[in-house]
Amino acid sequence: MGRPVDEELSTLRARAYGPAADIHLDPAAQQRLAELEDATRPVRDEVDVEADIAPKAAADEADAAAAVTSTTRPPAVVEAARTFWERPRVRLAVWVASVAVAGVVGAGVTYGAVAFAPVPTSDGVAQIDTLRPSTTAQIPTGFLGYEEGASVYEYRGLTMFPLSYSYMYGAADGEEVPDRCFQVIQTALIPSVEEFDPDSWGYEGNSWGGCSLGSFRATAAIPLTGRGAPDVDLPEGRAIQFVLDGDRIGVYLDRG
Repeated sequence: MGRPVDEELSTLRARAYGPAADIHLDPAAQQRLAELEDATRPVRDEVDVEADIAPKAAADEADAAAAVTSTTRPPAVVEAARTFWERPRVRLAVWVASVAVAGVVGAGVTYGAVAFAPVPTSDGVAQIDTLRPSTTAQIPTGFLGYEEGASVYEYRGLTMFPLSYSYMYGAADGEEVPDRCFQVIQTALIPSVEEFDPDSWGYEGNSWGGCSLGSFRATAAIPLTGRGAPDVDLPEGRAIQFVLDGDRIGVYLDRG
C-alpha cells in the first residue's frame, strides 16, 4: 500500500485498539480506518488462494526425498535436490508457510495485548490540536533555563520550550536522566530579549512541565479553573494537557 498509507493505518489502529483509544470520538477517522482495512483484504485473499498449492508442493517434496534416498549416483542426487527447490510451486509453498508462521506470531501478540484490562492514558480525552515550533516567538537565552536555538511552541497565551533535566530537577553530574524535558509558562510574563538581564531576573507566575523517560513521553497538565489556573484565554474545561512527541506537541482538553 505504500509507507505513508501503512503509517496512517498503524496510527488509526492505535487510536482504535490502543490503550488511549479515542477514535470513537472522530467519525471521519473511523471511516478512514474502515477504508484502509478493506483495502488490505485482497492481499489476504490472494494468500489464501495460493495456499491451496501447498498440498501439491508437499507431494513434490516427497518425490524429491525419495530420489535422494535411492541408489542414484551422488551427482544425480544433487541435481534432483536442486531441481526440486527450483520448482515455482515449491518456492511458493515455503513462502506460504512463512506467512502462516507470521500469522501465528501476530495472533499471539494480539492475545497478549488484550488479555488484561487496559488503562487509558488520557481517560478517553480527545486531542484538540497539534503544535509545531513557532517561527516568530522569542525567549531570552538563559530565561528559566531556555537555551539558544531551542524550539519554542505557543498556544493561546502559553509558551512551551524544551530544557535540561538538570535545570528542572537539579541532577548531579554523571546521573542518568530522562531523555527530554519541557515546561509551559505564560507568554505575557516572558521579558523581551532587549530588556532581559541574565544577572538579575525573575518570573512571577506558575510554570508546568515534565520529562520523558524511556517510552513515556514528557507531559504537562494544567488546571483551567480554581487556584493555579493560568490567566490566559484557554478553551473551557477542567484541565488541558500537553504531550511532547518528537518535534510536535499534542493538546488534549478535559471538558468536564
